[in-house]
Amino acid sequence: MASLPPRIDPDSDLGGLILGLRREHWRAPPRLLISEWAGKYRYLSPEASAEAGLWNNARAPHLVAPMDALSPYHEAERVVCKFSSQSGKTEVILCFIGYIIDLDPGPVLAIQPNVTPMGEAFSKDRVATMLRDSPSLAEKIGKVRGRNSAQTLLHKAFGGGHLTIAGANSPAGLASRPIRYLVCDELDRWEVTKEGDPLTLARKRQTTFRARRNAKELVVSSPTYADIGISAEYERCDQQFEWHLGCLHCDAHQLPKLAHFRWEAGNPSTVVYACEHCGGIHTLAQADKVKATGRWVQIKDGRSTSIGFYFNQWASPFARWDDTVAEWLSAANDPARKQAVVNTAFAEPWEGEGEKAEPHALMQRMEDYGAEVPNEVSRLTMGVDVQGDRLEAEIVGWGPNRESWSIAYHVLPGEPTSKEVWDELRELIQTPCERADGTTLKIAVTCIDSGAYTQHVYEAISRYRDRSVIPIKGASGMTREEVDRDRRGFQKRSARRSRAGKPAEIIGVDQIKRTLFHSLSAPIGSPGYCHFPQGRSEEYFLQLTGERLIVVSHHQRRPERRWVPVHAAVEALDARVYAMAALLFSFITKGDDLQRSDLPSPEGEKKKDRSNPGGTATTSSSGPRIKRRQSNWIGSWKR
Repeated sequence: MASLPPRIDPDSDLGGLILGLRREHWRAPPRLLISEWAGKYRYLSPEASAEAGLWNNARAPHLVAPMDALSPYHEAERVVCKFSSQSGKTEVILCFIGYIIDLDPGPVLAIQPNVTPMGEAFSKDRVATMLRDSPSLAEKIGKVRGRNSAQTLLHKAFGGGHLTIAGANSPAGLASRPIRYLVCDELDRWEVTKEGDPLTLARKRQTTFRARRNAKELVVSSPTYADIGISAEYERCDQQFEWHLGCLHCDAHQLPKLAHFRWEAGNPSTVVYACEHCGGIHTLAQADKVKATGRWVQIKDGRSTSIGFYFNQWASPFARWDDTVAEWLSAANDPARKQAVVNTAFAEPWEGEGEKAEPHALMQRMEDYGAEVPNEVSRLTMGVDVQGDRLEAEIVGWGPNRESWSIAYHVLPGEPTSKEVWDELRELIQTPCERADGTTLKIAVTCIDSGAYTQHVYEAISRYRDRSVIPIKGASGMTREEVDRDRRGFQKRSARRSRAGKPAEIIGVDQIKRTLFHSLSAPIGSPGYCHFPQGRSEEYFLQLTGERLIVVSHHQRRPERRWVPVHAAVEALDARVYAMAALLFSFITKGDDLQRSDLPSPEGEKKKDRSNPGGTATTSSSGPRIKRRQSNWIGSWKR
C-alpha cells in the first residue's frame, strides 16, 4: 500500500507558501467581461498606438459590445465585425487574445491573409508588443528561448493553450490540431485555395469544442462586395447591430453615410453633417460631440449565437470627417481608388462599377492620333500572348496618371516551336516608334506569356539576351498583388534570365484585369483613360472586353469572384494585361512612378530631319498578319 504524502504544516513558512500556491492554482478566475479585463490589464504599446498606456473603453465605446459578446459568459458563438479602417477592429482581436491568455486559456488559431508579410507583421508589431507591455500577459508567456525564431514568431505557448498564427493562403496551417478559438482577420483579402475555402477548413478544427459549446469565432474585415466575404458573413448573422450617431438638435439617431455630409466644392474643411430627421446641421467643430452620442442599434433580431456589428469611418473617433471627405474627393475620377474608399472608409460593398465594358461604346471613342505615337506618350510597353499557331502582341503608350494609347496590334503567324516567329518578334521589339514631335521611343519592357509554351519562350528570351524582355505567368486570386515589387529580388531573377531566359515573373492577372476594366469605363480626362486609334476592328474590342467578373458558387465552399469569358477569344485582353504588367515592371527597373504628373524624360532621341513633320498613321486591313509600323489595328483574326 502506497504511503500517504507527508502532512503540510500550515503554520510553517514553507507550508504556508505551498498551500498559498495551491489555493492560487485552483482559484476560479475573476468573472470579467473582455472589456472589463481590457480596462484593468490591457496596455497599449507606443509602437502601435498614439495613446500608449492602460486601455480606456471610453476612448472607443463602439468596441465594448463586440468584445463582450466574445466573453465566455455570453451566448454568442460567432461574432462578425464589418468595420472600416481606422476603427479599432484589430484592437478587438488583441483584447480577445489577451483575455484568452490571461483568464480563459485554450488553443487559438489567428488567421491572416498570408503568413508573409501580414502574419509575421501582426505577430511582431501587434501581438508581441501587447504581451511585452501588459504585465499580466508577460508573466504568462515568459521569455522566448531557443533558436527556432519561426516557431516563436508564429506559435506562442502559454499555460492551458497556445496561439498559432497562420496564413489563409497556406492550407497546411489550417488542418492540424483542434482549436477552441478562431480569429479571422481581413477576410475579404483571403484567397480560395485548391484545398477549398480557408474559412471552412478552419471551422472544421473547432468541431470538438463546438460540441462542448465553449468555442468562439471572431471574423473581422472591411468589405469588398455584397455577395462574398465579410458582407456575406454579416448578412448570415442572426442578430445585427449598426453604430448610429445622434443629432444634437433633435436627439434622433441615424447611420452616418456619405449622403449626410455636405461641403463646398473642393474644400473638405467646410464639411458639415446633416440630420435626416430634422435637418439640423453639425459643423466639423462639433464632430467629437456628435460621435460621443453613438450607440449600437439593433436592426435584426434573432438567436444570439451569431452577432454581426457594422461600423464605418464617419463615426470613428480615430478619423476626422474632413479627412474622409478628402479621401473621397481625391478618388472621384479613379474607379479603383473610389472602390478603395467605399470599402475601407465607408465600410460598404462595392457595386461593381467599372468591372465590365461595352465593346461598341469603346468603338465610338476611336480617334486620329495624327502620328504613330501622340506627344503625350512618354513610355512604350508590349504584351505578347502565345497561341498554338501565332503570337499576338499589343504596343501600348503611357502618359501621366497611367493614361494609355493603344499604338499597334500585331498578329505574327507561326508555331511557337519555330525559331522564325520568335525572330520576327525580336525585330518588332527592337523597332522604335516615332512620336509626333520627332522623338523616337523604344519599347521599355515586353512581357511574354510563358504559361503554355514555357520552354520555347525561355529559349527565345535566352537568345534575345535582352533584360527588358520578361517571361510571365499569370496567377489567379483577387487578393494577389499585380507584380512582386521587390526590386532586389527582381534584379536577381533578371540576372538569371540573361543567362537562361528564366525564371518567369508571376503576375496577378485578376487585379490587373480589374484595373483595366476600371480604366476602360473611365470618363475622358480622368486617370487611366484609354485611347484607341481609328480603324481598329470590332473583333479587337470584343476580345478586349471578353470577360466579366462574376460570383461563382461552389458546393460546400465560400463563393468567390472570378473572371469568366463572354466571348470566344480573349487574346486582345490578355495582350493588354501583359502590357500593363510590363509597365509595372518598368517602374521597378527604372525606379520611378508613372502615376506622377511629372513624367521622366522621353526615352529616345529626336530625328533631326523629318520629311513628314505632321505625321500620319497608316492603316491596313489586308489580313491576319499586320505589318509592323504600318498598322495599328487588327484587320482580321486567325483562330
